[in-house]
Amino acid sequence: MHDDTMISSDSGTGRVAAARKSGFYYNWGPQAWIDMWMSNSMLVKKAMPIISHTFVPILRLSGDKEQVDRDYAEIKSRRETIRWSDSPREKWRKRYGNFVREVEWALLELRKYYSQAQYEEIVIGTSVALSHENSADFLKMMNSMSEKNKDKKAKPAKDGSKKPGRWSTFLFETFNPAHWLTGPATITEFDPANGLTIMEIPECGWHTCARPETLPNPNALPEEGCLNICKGPFEALFNGKGGGLKMEFDPHLPETSCTVRMSWQTH
Repeated sequence: MHDDTMISSDSGTGRVAAARKSGFYYNWGPQAWIDMWMSNSMLVKKAMPIISHTFVPILRLSGDKEQVDRDYAEIKSRRETIRWSDSPREKWRKRYGNFVREVEWALLELRKYYSQAQYEEIVIGTSVALSHENSADFLKMMNSMSEKNKDKKAKPAKDGSKKPGRWSTFLFETFNPAHWLTGPATITEFDPANGLTIMEIPECGWHTCARPETLPNPNALPEEGCLNICKGPFEALFNGKGGGLKMEFDPHLPETSCTVRMSWQTH
């Protein structure tokens, strides 16, 4: 198993230039349908209630509840309507953007009332607890990745790098179960024999799905949610305990890209 050095110190990865995707296959292909389904299952049904059922009630108890209700109603009014004629990719983008916009507003408001430790307990602690309660199958699937790859060996590429082969790349870019969360991504290092996979995300969906002018702070990326709804909970859920999957996120703020390092014990 690789040591616990910071992601940014990993040699040979480097950032991947953003490649904007478009066209019929990107909007209507298999990955678009997977993302549409996952965004409805994971965001709308399981994640969205954390705002209305947890964060907003806490805010109503922390400040002027009537003002909180007015502000919450205003931010909800910015939701993009999902139409039956939208492509699967556009439905994913709108659902993701609606979630990011509202959770970013809630987190910025919570910052006004609580210390860093209290804030993290409310946001990260609640996210982790709900994940265990509502997404046990997803967590099991993610944890199984390390187990399934323990005995695999990757052939070095022609240039000597440890990039995945063409078939593995095709499968990853066509049926990536995490694509609904990241958007287009690239595996830059695949070394299952030594328990390491590094993924580069050129333009994370967290930062690109919501239209900037609709965000609570239109002059900045939605980094509160990036760090405390995505990075924080995932690193807590997948912490390498018992030699299992460990995930480390390195958001390149204030850029929209991110590096994800996944490691696990091989012996």
